This record gives sequence, C-alpha cells and structure tokens, in this order.
Amino acid sequence: MFQNWQIRTLNAIAWISLASAIVGLFIGLLRAGEQSLITDVSVGMLTGILIGLSCSCSEFFVFSNSRLRLARQMPLWQLLLLRTIVWCVCILAGMSLPNWLFGQPWQHLDAHFIENFAISAAIAFAFSSGIEISRLLGTEATTALITGRYARPRLENRVVLFADLVGSTALAERLGELQFHAFLSDVAQDFADPIYKTGGDVHRYIGDAVIVTWPLEKGVKNGASLNCAVGMHRILKRRASFYRTRYKTEPRIRVAIHCGQVAAGEIGDWKKEIALLGDTMNTAARIESAARDLGEQIVLSDDLVKRLPDTLRAPIRVLPAYEAAGKQDKLTLWAVDLHGQMTSCG
Repeated sequence: MFQNWQIRTLNAIAWISLASAIVGLFIGLLRAGEQSLITDVSVGMLTGILIGLSCSCSEFFVFSNSRLRLARQMPLWQLLLLRTIVWCVCILAGMSLPNWLFGQPWQHLDAHFIENFAISAAIAFAFSSGIEISRLLGTEATTALITGRYARPRLENRVVLFADLVGSTALAERLGELQFHAFLSDVAQDFADPIYKTGGDVHRYIGDAVIVTWPLEKGVKNGASLNCAVGMHRILKRRASFYRTRYKTEPRIRVAIHCGQVAAGEIGDWKKEIALLGDTMNTAARIESAARDLGEQIVLSDDLVKRLPDTLRAPIRVLPAYEAAGKQDKLTLWAVDLHGQMTSCG
C-alpha cells in the first residue's frame, strides 16, 4: 500500500503530465492542418505527456531524491547543467517518438521542431533554476515570497519541531570546522527524507539544530510531526556505521515538539526570510532544554499530545512537571518510548 508521501509524489507527477498534455493539445490545435487535425492534436497531447512524465520522473526520483546523494552534493552549476541536459534529452525523445508512433518518417518531423526544442530547453533551464532557488529558500518560503502571503504579519496555528544534536560542541572541537560542517551537512541530508515524507517544511537551520514546521492540522494528522521525529532517530541509527567510519561517532539528537499560534511574516530587505515569532516558538525551545535536562530523546508538549490520534499515545508517558525559564506555569510534558514508536511507525 502506498504511503502519504508516495501518493503526493505520484499526484505531482500526474498533475505535471496532465498540464503538459493540455499545453501539447493547444499547440497541436494551433498548428494543425485541415486534413490532419486529429493526428496533430494527438501528437501534441502525446508529446506533452511524454515530456511531462519523463521530466517529472527524473526530477522526483533522481535530482530531488534525498537518498541519491551524488546529485544533491554536486556544485550548483553542475546540477543545473546536468538537469538541463537530462530534461533536454527527455524533451527530444518526447518530441520525436510521437511522430514515429504515428508513422511519420524522421525526415518529416514538425517544421517547428528546432524552434520548439530551443524554447523547451530554455524553459527546462528556467525551471531547473527555480527548483534550486526553492531549495535554497525552502518551498514554503519561496511560494510565500512570490505570492506575498507574508508581506504583512499574520497569525497561524503551527506544529513546531526542534531537533538538536547531542554533544556537538565536543565533536566540533575534535573534528575541526570543515569536518564538522561536512558532518552537519550529512545529518541534514539524512533528515530530508523523514521531513519530506511527513510533509514538513524546514524553517531554519541554527548551528547544529533544525526547526521544522507544519500547519497545525497537517502536523497532527496521523501523527506526522511525531513520525518525523521518530524517522530522524531511525535514519541516524540505520546509518550509524557510515558516521562511525567517516567521523568516528554516532550522531544522537534530542527532539522537542509543540504546537500553537505564531506570528508569521517577512523580515529583511536584500535578504528576506519568513520569521515565525511568539510564545509557541519560545516554548518549543524551552521544551528542547527540558529534553536535555531530563535526558529524554523526544519530548512533546501537552498541547500537542491532546491533538494526536489515540493510536499513537500508547508509547507516550507523562513527565514530572517542568519549570521552564521565563514561564510562569510549569509545563506538562510527555516523553516518547522511542522503541515502541519505531515499531508502531514501521
């Protein structure tokens, strides 16, 4: 059975292919002759489907696949060039095969073939650049900046996850700046998989910590935010031998998850970002401190636990009331039985 993230990927591929087919249909209509209307329209639609399907599959399963590290670790200009070349091959095949399938000889390809290919290649490069800009800023931030969603601050209900490496200060001293940076980069790439699969969005990297957010309903549905935390622990455990070999250590993390209202809005001029401010963010940071003080791997706020599905509450136990700095009332917190959650989250 497909999981939610697999369904999202297949839906995205389907929508891209459909949109490409519609574009191909209109191009076929515009350039159709009176005697070949059906053939020209059919060729246009099939061309669109083949181009959309092949390009989107190469993107989702190769270039944007967090498990294929070679592509993600390439310098930006090399990645842009490689993606553009691959997409141009997809476009070339998509434009040529339909003519062959409809019995048209190669020498009688569309008179606008070179023009169409040049336009498609330019669009491919533009899309490739857009994807990398989106990766640099974050999908949510890119969309918000383009649409102006956060031009003025607005209140939103969010789930916020803080994940912090344990013992990073001593590790940084032992590894040195460059090796420690490489170490953090590897950990961040490992985290990309559970974050994507649970529909989270990386809000910010702060030194050896990462902040991930979800809209409230999305973050609590099927325990997405909790599954993300468990997935982070699981993937570090699975790749422990890699880290022992390369860095002589096994990374461990503390995770705090909270939910509530935040003020979201653009900050900055030459370099803009989406800032999330408010008591929810401050409390999430305090919960991460509580995880450190109490020696727990995953700590949840009471507000979050109340919203989780009942099926996920069995491996969760309440902690002693925690007095957090700057908070008038003690916090009711919950710790996660990680082994039980790993079993239940499959």
